[in-house]
Amino acid sequence: MQLPGLSLLKRSLKARMTGYFLLVSLPVAGALAGASYWLSAGTLERMAIDRFEVIADHREQEIDRFIADQADIIRKIANLDSLRDGVARLLALPEGSREYEAAYLDMADTLFRSTFLDYGSSAATDITELLLLRQVGGEVFFSTNPDHEHRYHLSDAFFVVGRERTYVQPVYPAADTGLPTLTISTPLTGRDGKPLGVLAANIRVPVLVDIVSDRSGLGTTGESYLIDAHNRFLSVARFGDEAFPRGAHSEGIDAAVQGHTGAGLYRNYAGQRVIGSYRWLPELGLALLTEIRVSEALRPATRLGWMILGVGSLALALLAVGIYLITARIARPILEVSATTERISAGDLSQRAPIMTEDETGTLARNFNRMIDRLRQTLDDLAREQQESERLLLNILPGPIAERLKKGEDNIADSFAEVTILFADIVNFTPMSASLPASRLVSLLNEIFCEFDRLSEVRGLEKIKTIGDAYMVGAGLPVTRDDHARVVAEFALDMIDAIHAFNRRHDADLAMRIGINSGPVVAGVIGTRKFIYDIWGDAVNTAARMESHGVEGCIQVSESTYHYLQDQFLFEDRGLIPIKGKGRMHTYILKGRRQPEAECVS
Repeated sequence: MQLPGLSLLKRSLKARMTGYFLLVSLPVAGALAGASYWLSAGTLERMAIDRFEVIADHREQEIDRFIADQADIIRKIANLDSLRDGVARLLALPEGSREYEAAYLDMADTLFRSTFLDYGSSAATDITELLLLRQVGGEVFFSTNPDHEHRYHLSDAFFVVGRERTYVQPVYPAADTGLPTLTISTPLTGRDGKPLGVLAANIRVPVLVDIVSDRSGLGTTGESYLIDAHNRFLSVARFGDEAFPRGAHSEGIDAAVQGHTGAGLYRNYAGQRVIGSYRWLPELGLALLTEIRVSEALRPATRLGWMILGVGSLALALLAVGIYLITARIARPILEVSATTERISAGDLSQRAPIMTEDETGTLARNFNRMIDRLRQTLDDLAREQQESERLLLNILPGPIAERLKKGEDNIADSFAEVTILFADIVNFTPMSASLPASRLVSLLNEIFCEFDRLSEVRGLEKIKTIGDAYMVGAGLPVTRDDHARVVAEFALDMIDAIHAFNRRHDADLAMRIGINSGPVVAGVIGTRKFIYDIWGDAVNTAARMESHGVEGCIQVSESTYHYLQDQFLFEDRGLIPIKGKGRMHTYILKGRRQPEAECVS
C-alpha cells in the first residue's frame, strides 16, 4: 500500500519541488542557527573577556591608588616634627616614670591629631592601628591598641624593610586573630636624621574587598573577588571558609596565585562554568579575579540561535506554501520585482516595483514598495538622529575631542604646556537663592550662565564645567593658542560687565569673584556613560585658590598670569598673601585694559 503523501509527490511537480525545498532547507536552517550560535558565542566570550579586563584594570588602579594614598599618609605622619620630637623624648626617658607617662600621652595626642584632624576622618577610618617600633629589636613601644605593646616583630617584613624605606607588606593572617591584615611601614627618624624606629599602620582590609566587590558591569551572576597566596578569600566573612578547607581552587585562581595573568572559559571554585579574567597583584600578594557564568554571558547567543531556527523554520514553511502556489503566470511580475530590487541595491531608493496583478504577486509588490518607503523613512530618521547626536556630543565635548572619539580613540589624554584657567564664583547668589522658588532660581542662574557661555564662545574659550554657581573656563586647549592669557582676561572683564547688567535688569546685588592662573595642565575625557572633558594639574588648583582667596567684585591673577598680561592690562599689586596649600604667593588685581584714562573695574 502506497502512502498518500508519496503518491502526491510523484504526481505533482509543485509538491515535489516543495518537498525537495524543505528537504534541503531544513538542515540548512538548523546549520545556520548552530553556526550563528557558535559565532555569536565566540564574539560574546571575547567581549566579556575584554570587558572584564577593563573592569580588572580599573579595580587594580583603584587599589593601587588607595594603597598609594595610605602610604603617603603614613609618610607624612612619620615626617611630623611634633611626632619626631615626641618619640625622641619618649625613648630618652626611663620606662614607667611619670615623665615617660606624660611623654607617652603627648605622643598619643600627636598621633590622634595627625591622623584624624590633619587628614580627615575618611582617611583616618582606613587606618585600624598605628604602631611605633624600636629601631633595635622591633619592640612595639606604642600602639593605638595597647594589647599589642611590648610585642616583638624582629623578623616581620614590615619591620625589617620598614627601617630602610616605605614598605607595603603583602596581606597576611594576623598572629592573634588569624584575620587578613595589610601593614604599611616607613622609617621614623629624628630631626637630625638619626633613626628612631619604624612607624607601621594596619590598613582596613575590607576597603580592598569593597573596591573589587563593586557590581558595576558584572551582570546578575558576575563577581569580582580577591584571593591570597594561600588560596583564601580576602574577606573577613570568607577568610579560611570551612567550605574550602584546602583553599579555593580553579584554573583561574591557581594560575593567578602562581603569578600569571590571563582570561578564558573555565570552572570556578564552585564548579560552575564561567568566563573570567585573572591576574596577580605582587605588591599585595593577592590574586584579582572577575568572572561571570557562561549561561548569562552567552544567553544572547542562545536566544539568537533559537530565534534563527524558529524564524527560519517559519520562513521555510511559508516559502513552501508559496512555492506550491506559484505558477508560471506570476513569474514575470516576480522578475520585475527582482529587477527593482537590483536597482535599489545599487543605491536608487526611488525605484518602485510595478503592481501588475491583484493576486499574491501584486501584494508582494505593494508590500515591497511599503517596505522600501519605510526603509527610506528609516534612513532619513537615522540621518536626522545622527545629526542630533553629533550636536549633543558637541555640547558636551570640544569639537576636536568629539572627532577623536568618533574615530574610535578610547583613552583621550593630552598635556598642554601653556594654558590659562579661570575660576569664577557668583557672590551673594546663595543668600539670594534662599528666598526664591526653585524654578525662578534656575531661570536666573541659567540666564547668567547662558550669557557667560555666549561670551566664552565670542572669545574662543573652552568651557570646562559649572559647579553650583561656580564657572570654569580655559584657553589654550584643546587647541593651543599664544594669546590664551589675554583672551581669558578679556573674558573676565566681560563677566564683570555681564553681572553688572544682570543686577540692573533684576535689581539684584550680585558680584563676581574671579581667579586666573596660567601653567601646564593635563586634559582628557573621563567616564563611560556621563563622560566629561576635564583638566588636572597644579595650575588648576592654583587658579581655584586665586578665586577662593580673591576679593569680591575683583579679578585676582597669579604671578605667572601677570607676566603674560602686564604690558596689556592695568594691575594693582596685592603683594604676598597666604594661600591655602601653597604658602605665600604674589598676586595681582586686574583693574582693566591698558589704555588712556582706563577705568578701574571693581
